[in-house]
Amino acid sequence: MSPTQTGEFDLQQTLQQADGWRLMLAVHRPTGRTVHLLIFSQELSQLPQFRAALKTDRDTLLQLRHACIQRFLGFAESDGELLCWMEPPEAPSLATVMASETQLSTDEIIDIGWQLSSALQQMHNLGLAHGALSADTVLLSEGLQPTITSLGMHRWLAAAAAAKASQMQPATGPALISVSAFASQEQVLTDLRDLALLLRRLLELSHDKQTRKTAAAAGTASARPRLARLLERLIGTDQSTPLTARELQGRMGELLLEGGEMPINDQRDDSTGRRNSILHSLFDDATEPDAATPRQTPAGSAGRLPKLPIVVAVVVVLLLTLVAVLLR
Repeated sequence: MSPTQTGEFDLQQTLQQADGWRLMLAVHRPTGRTVHLLIFSQELSQLPQFRAALKTDRDTLLQLRHACIQRFLGFAESDGELLCWMEPPEAPSLATVMASETQLSTDEIIDIGWQLSSALQQMHNLGLAHGALSADTVLLSEGLQPTITSLGMHRWLAAAAAAKASQMQPATGPALISVSAFASQEQVLTDLRDLALLLRRLLELSHDKQTRKTAAAAGTASARPRLARLLERLIGTDQSTPLTARELQGRMGELLLEGGEMPINDQRDDSTGRRNSILHSLFDDATEPDAATPRQTPAGSAGRLPKLPIVVAVVVVLLLTLVAVLLR
């Protein structure tokens, strides 16, 4: 087979490469679709533990749908090499965005955190954990929509590393390496800490002058110090820290809504392509409250109600008098 082809794919460009795998830009010939193609070496692909870890996640990854997670399209094997391919996201890595010195306001950073928390929660609900969330594995579009990539990679490579390590140890009996289908509590916390570290780095790089100016004009306290405290508690595993991505997502929403820094309607400059995704998500299914004046009691009923106890008391007295007369 030509070096520019593997299985049903025409290879166009190497995007990343490391020991045992490479990420290619490729064209899927049956569909004509351009994809990101992960190719694992024959050595790695033939490890039973690696194959078991990948197979355990395969069906779940194919069914996983979230706007902030790179979508998996298929898995296959060609010439002893395991393959998986995904949609090619059109956005730079967060590391690239940071290097460009792009300035983000506090509410934009919280927005990004809210979206990533939502993605992590869906992953954790399905028993998946990322394990290597970083500025290199998170992309960020011009519209401030993050995309998590490399999902599953850390788990599969860890299974392979454990298998190789066991082969190098002196044989003292059969080595059993189990592959759990569900993320552990420790793996969930690792994802949350990695997210907190990522957001803290964004916060440190952002001067946030415009957000503080807006907050001062509105007479509200900036969410910046509260966000910083929340992230530090999460990184430090404080007992009061949210233990699930859903709780962290809720805290992010509270920071925006209580701080009053992000307008309810999208008032940002359209030319930037940025949007208030968190507020659209928060109120998608909500019904707008009625802004009418408070309901008032009709004047007639309001006049009669205070006299009702007196009338009841008089009737009770008359009945007691009548009974006493009949008993004589």
